[in-house]
Amino acid sequence: MSDKAKLVDFLLLRKDSKMVILTVCKQMLTPGMQANLVTIAQIFDKLNAVYKNHLEAELLAQASDSPKQGFDATYEKRAVVDQSDMYTHVFSVYVDNKEIKYKFMVAVLIEYIRSLNQVQIPVQHYLYELVINLLVHHNCFYQLHQFLQYHVLSDSKPLACLMLSLESVYPPAHQLALDMLKRLNTANEEIIEVLLSKQHLLSALRFIRSVNAIDTISARKFLEAAKQTDDKMLFYTIFKVFEQRNIRLRSDPKFVPGEHCDLYVKHFEFLFGAEALAQSGVPT
Repeated sequence: MSDKAKLVDFLLLRKDSKMVILTVCKQMLTPGMQANLVTIAQIFDKLNAVYKNHLEAELLAQASDSPKQGFDATYEKRAVVDQSDMYTHVFSVYVDNKEIKYKFMVAVLIEYIRSLNQVQIPVQHYLYELVINLLVHHNCFYQLHQFLQYHVLSDSKPLACLMLSLESVYPPAHQLALDMLKRLNTANEEIIEVLLSKQHLLSALRFIRSVNAIDTISARKFLEAAKQTDDKMLFYTIFKVFEQRNIRLRSDPKFVPGEHCDLYVKHFEFLFGAEALAQSGVPT
């Protein structure tokens, strides 16, 4: 069928047609077979209308005494294509395809996000990450800034963490992330944990300084994360930051027993020698 929108209408009526629908979606993006954005948007709206009704029916069923009570049989028999399906089988497959213009791919992803928002389905962060990674890969930082500033990409903790990690390639990303976290009223500790888990230690340091948490944050947590990177100079830098904090707070570079940092002091001495303790600067 040449009219893909009508084809999708037909396929949505068949419960076992999910993979066929996903194949149609892939064809819409395939060079030589690409549909225009208007058609793509129509199909996304059709898929997400069924997706939304399915989610609502599930909520009704969960709220009732019987699992089937309140569940619309019409939608139970329809194919449901959700965000993870589209991400796994369509978007992530094509996002690295060099034959597809990245501007087209960004436009397609934005249309899908618009469609989800239109029916009030929360957008999963991995879709936003696809958009951001595409824009960063092609140095489209102005467009990324616009998308964030005008909330085309909605605020979320994972998105803020991703933006913090992009500071080295796009310095304004740090402030954009902080503004987002302020709007979210997010726990700072959670953000720090995410940054450390991704080994973005310098971004984590800049973040705790920006929220005035440097005096209270756990030195052990940072030192352990630095040790895990096997980067000697990064460990040196992190160690010195907290050594200087100790001097500023207690006029003594040593860590107090309650901080449980003896292991990291020994590791520092092993790498740089005891004479490097409590010295400013980095070794040449």
